[in-house]
Amino acid sequence: MFTIAIFLAITLSRAVLAVRGQWPLVDPLSTDSDPAGHPNIASRLEITSSANTTLFCARDGDTSESGYVHFTNSLGIEDKHMFWCPCRLVAGDDGNGTAIPSNNSWMRDFNVLAIDHPVGVGYSYGEPVSLRNSSARAAWDVDDFLQAFWANYPELAKNKFVIQSASYGGTYIPHIVNTILERNHEAKSLSRSRSSRFLKMPDSAVMGNIWSDIATNFRWFVKSNCDDIGVFNASACTALVSSLPACLDAVELALEQPTLSNKRDVYVNCREMMEFKTKNAKNPYDVRYNCTRDDCFPQHEWMSRVGNSSEIRKATGVPDWVDYKYLAHDTIGALFDKNGDHMQQAYKLLAPAINAGMRLLVYNGNTDGVCAWRSNLAWMKLLKTRHQDAFREARAVIYPGVGWFQKVGAGGAGEYTFLSIKDAGHFVEWDQQAIFQEFLVKWVANEPFTTSGEVVDDI
Repeated sequence: MFTIAIFLAITLSRAVLAVRGQWPLVDPLSTDSDPAGHPNIASRLEITSSANTTLFCARDGDTSESGYVHFTNSLGIEDKHMFWCPCRLVAGDDGNGTAIPSNNSWMRDFNVLAIDHPVGVGYSYGEPVSLRNSSARAAWDVDDFLQAFWANYPELAKNKFVIQSASYGGTYIPHIVNTILERNHEAKSLSRSRSSRFLKMPDSAVMGNIWSDIATNFRWFVKSNCDDIGVFNASACTALVSSLPACLDAVELALEQPTLSNKRDVYVNCREMMEFKTKNAKNPYDVRYNCTRDDCFPQHEWMSRVGNSSEIRKATGVPDWVDYKYLAHDTIGALFDKNGDHMQQAYKLLAPAINAGMRLLVYNGNTDGVCAWRSNLAWMKLLKTRHQDAFREARAVIYPGVGWFQKVGAGGAGEYTFLSIKDAGHFVEWDQQAIFQEFLVKWVANEPFTTSGEVVDDI
């Protein structure tokens, strides 16, 4: 019933790539070294904490009773997921950020295991030439790591596995799910003597405020940011309406003829929307707040400061030579940008797994203009799966105190579900911590979000 949580952080230039857990975790699976002299742990589990310690973010009680959740995050950023466990990040007395005990610790229901993504030598240890630049290629490393983990934690491998992400995870999670599925199919076609692969698929995927379809993202951009939440003023909205056709044409060309040149042209033709240059003073990630371009999220600076603190280093076993970086876009994310990795309809890769039985929950804070709820609800209606017809006909239901949801399939929370969360922006995990924990626990157990049944008249 309960779930072990593993979050997969997609950053940390020159960071420790490790699993922290009960001793002894595992012997190294590889003893190779990269050119910098650090261990190659693309297929290795490495202890960094002291002997005889429990899982750093262990669920209260017997961890062997738990299922398994795989948490990930957006490209080039290691963020708030670090503080879903015993701590949360606040401004502190000096306004520079501090970690305090969390009132909504995930350890009440989950265990959390942290790994880098991708787990190849590139991001954490390798030379620049070894870095990944596509979600498709990075997914191989994730699957390699999971196979190593299942082999060394067989007592957990038999339990639930839920994979979760937010933001850019809408692009790379579908690739990870599809890679696992395809490699499983390939292994099934081989004799047992030729494949030692552990055949395990996620029981469900959970994605929030995601960028999963370049087409619906821009198709619903003006409606979301002008009519719904007012990120732009009237004159800016008029200009956006005029520029939208050229943007959509560029998107269609990039999807039909996915050359690097065509993908890069989307940046040019959709620049005003992608960069929010003509917005008013509102934060495009959460319209409830005002900010300039550089101060929308002071938490980012807090994260680096707290992550490099001696207290956190001591508690997590991170050595002094590791320079924790919250944002490593220039080192990591830029490679994906230059390769046009955003310019795709990654959500389509979920269909085979969904048709094979994987459940899907997409949640969205309703004040986010960057990854707006309308765009994500739109592609969920377009995705051709066994749930499509029923989902397109389903009515939205009020979730008291939270927002509304639209679902189909067996169980209380459903098998194919969209959840809109009020009073929350791009980072639902920050804005609605208790609510986030509540609906995720209900989702994993497939329990009803509510018993009200009251439908939404107009969304």
